[in-house]
Amino acid sequence: MSVQTDRFDLRALFETSQLLSSSLDLGFVLSNLLRTAMGKLLVTRGAALLFDPLTGAYKVGASKGIPGLPVGEVVRLGGFTPDGILKGDDVPDALRERNVSLVFPVAFGHREIGLIGLGSKFTGAPFEDQELEFMASLVNMSSAAVHNSMMVEELKVANRDLDGKVQQLNTLFDLSQEFNATVDRKRLVKLLTFALMGQMMVNKHVFMIRSVGAGASEGHGVHIVAVRGVREKEFSDDMMQTLCDLPEMVLLDEDCPDSLRSLCDMGFRLLLPIRQKGETGAVLGLGSKMNGQDYQPDEVEFLYALGNLAFVSLQNSFLVEEQIEKERMAEEMRLAREIQERLQPSGLADVNGLEVAALALPSREVAGDYYDIIRMDEDVTLFAIADVTGKGMPASLLMSNAQACLRVLTPLGLDLTDVTSHMNRVICENTGYDKFITYFHGIYRHADRSFEYVNAGHNPPTLVRANGDKELLEAGGLLLGVMAGMSYEKGMVTLREGDVLAMFTDGVTEAMSPEDEEYGEERLEALLVENRHRSASEIMHVVREDIRDFTGDVQVLSDDLTMIILKGC
Repeated sequence: MSVQTDRFDLRALFETSQLLSSSLDLGFVLSNLLRTAMGKLLVTRGAALLFDPLTGAYKVGASKGIPGLPVGEVVRLGGFTPDGILKGDDVPDALRERNVSLVFPVAFGHREIGLIGLGSKFTGAPFEDQELEFMASLVNMSSAAVHNSMMVEELKVANRDLDGKVQQLNTLFDLSQEFNATVDRKRLVKLLTFALMGQMMVNKHVFMIRSVGAGASEGHGVHIVAVRGVREKEFSDDMMQTLCDLPEMVLLDEDCPDSLRSLCDMGFRLLLPIRQKGETGAVLGLGSKMNGQDYQPDEVEFLYALGNLAFVSLQNSFLVEEQIEKERMAEEMRLAREIQERLQPSGLADVNGLEVAALALPSREVAGDYYDIIRMDEDVTLFAIADVTGKGMPASLLMSNAQACLRVLTPLGLDLTDVTSHMNRVICENTGYDKFITYFHGIYRHADRSFEYVNAGHNPPTLVRANGDKELLEAGGLLLGVMAGMSYEKGMVTLREGDVLAMFTDGVTEAMSPEDEEYGEERLEALLVENRHRSASEIMHVVREDIRDFTGDVQVLSDDLTMIILKGC
């Protein structure tokens, strides 16, 4: 049998078809179909293109030797409808320009699946009728395998989309319960912030709302209720009014309109007007996602739902904040406060080599903060501090869960990173999608005065050396409850005599003055450096008095305030 006859042996055709039909992997099927076609027709260039009936375009599923047609490339053929084998000038320009000189349509029944495009023979000879007939037979026999593998891919995508929808529905259900359970605006804002960070991985956002109730009658117009990643004063009154007049979603890019140019320069990429009864009542502005990916349609739907939840809850908070049933709320807070108090250490541990001072001031009856001091043995002590989302009984229960987990794991002698990973897994498994914890803990060993720590998304504690040098304790990973299976790294410092280590929650640095100015990290660090020669309890007293003076000694703090100070001695 001649070489020419061997290449087109029917048995080889049947075996190739059987091989392709035995797999449901689309990439495998297309690659082997293309490889077989190129080998039989003696060409060095080829590509398999799949037809998308929704867009009318073709997407490259496999490519060999054609740099201009990489896998994933979308090719538009301008209304081209394949009808039989195409050669030479009959090949669409978009393919001929990429050195494709022969095209075989792939169809299954009446459904167009795609195209097999091949370059010229490497010998320069024209294609013979026998070669074209063989190739047409191969494509026809393989079309079922291509169709079936495409169906499997579509099912996989559909299942992933369905899983995503189920997760989003569960998240929205949990969020709706939390939003509807409170009218405290500061808690609502924190819940919104953690939902955007945890679910969408978005650090930069702004949420502004039209005034309702008394605010509307006084002509206050539009104001910002939540902002992160930018300063509130960067939003002018005109800009906020422009945003709340938006009729529909806007994606910001380099070609954004002049009226929104400043927002684009600030790093915002998506604007979602929250509309009710035909009017825009609020606007949610978002920066880029931390993974760099574009916002997908299902994510936009989720954000609309989240924005509506936040808008309704915040609107209700303005309308009913003076009508809250005080007795019911007082009883709930009393119960939660009892749980809170039992979680806090009953007394400060006597730690060899350290002076220890601690402060916990709730902004309301119940705090969302937590700290712990655990004496592991005579010379080893663990210190922990955390800030929990939510309020009332849910926050107290979550804190109880975290404390119980820490108390169970500590005696096991596990590495600090393993303890953090176990706690993160427990929080992820036992809480809703809207519950997160910023967490920090460290172990002090008097033998070598070492302080080994892990920071899970918490405000970095400040270490002030005896000579005035400063360090931030940042090594760790994401906050607890965001994603199960996260790994954490640990850091190590030495607490020598005269060194001061301050651990604190954001209630310290975000304490607000009567002029709406934050206390800030720089002010705290300067105060620690200036008073580093004092004892731990004296430093704590100085910090507390400075915050009291800064805030004007308000009766109710803007947020929970928790702090631990260690002083080497």
